[in-house]
Amino acid sequence: MNRTFGRGVLQYASTIIIFMIIMLSSSAYAMSGREVYEKVHEVRTKSLDHKLEATMVLFDKGGGKRTRTLVSYSKKGNAESYKALVVFKTPPDLKDVGFLVHARTFSDRDLWAYFPEFKRIRRIATNSQDDSFFGTDFSYDDFAGPSALDDYSFRILKEDAVDGKPCYVVEVTPKIHRKYTRYVAWVARDLWIHLKIEYYIDKELYRTGTFREVKVISGVPTAFKAEMENKETNHRTEMKLEDVQYNTRHSDDLFTQRALERAGK
Repeated sequence: MNRTFGRGVLQYASTIIIFMIIMLSSSAYAMSGREVYEKVHEVRTKSLDHKLEATMVLFDKGGGKRTRTLVSYSKKGNAESYKALVVFKTPPDLKDVGFLVHARTFSDRDLWAYFPEFKRIRRIATNSQDDSFFGTDFSYDDFAGPSALDDYSFRILKEDAVDGKPCYVVEVTPKIHRKYTRYVAWVARDLWIHLKIEYYIDKELYRTGTFREVKVISGVPTAFKAEMENKETNHRTEMKLEDVQYNTRHSDDLFTQRALERAGK
């Protein structure tokens, strides 16, 4: 009788412990991965009306480096629509090379590149959006504005800190075809921007990014230094923002293919 009673107590205790583990694991985080990225998306959308000037330094595996400067413009439209234009200013062989985005929605956008040497505009296919952005370790997508949240699934892995800033670490998996099969992002709590990101192809890490010197400009958290590194080629690109303006209200004339050919002039 006592043994039977003891076994019953143990089974009951085990059931309670399992139930508590399930409850704790499901409520371990105050937010879901999707909710974290809704905050990220909100910040990225706020940053769409902008003008920024930046310097890029490209480092190859042999220790050589090249420097570039660029200017980026963006304008928010109605609902999910927006437009963006990026133009290189230096060096001479890249001067006036440009990149144009017309987004009807976050998941439906057209991308073009312009090369003055050939005097032609080239359309960038959607399946090429993860390709190198003009030889840098950033991608076209890094400059193309927010993506549609419904095209991804999100899962919080843990909480961590980067440079003393508390972060949610979120695994993001695309539901549509991308070069990467998933990425893991360190999202700063309260700021809701990336401080670190790792891109994977299956189990292999192929690209990493870090984002530092965060300042809040016109209510928009902004990383003034960013670095992307391609682990396959041992090539990396540093980008430093020299000037940032938000709420710029550019004219629609700045975001035409004619303006692309004229380097935004």
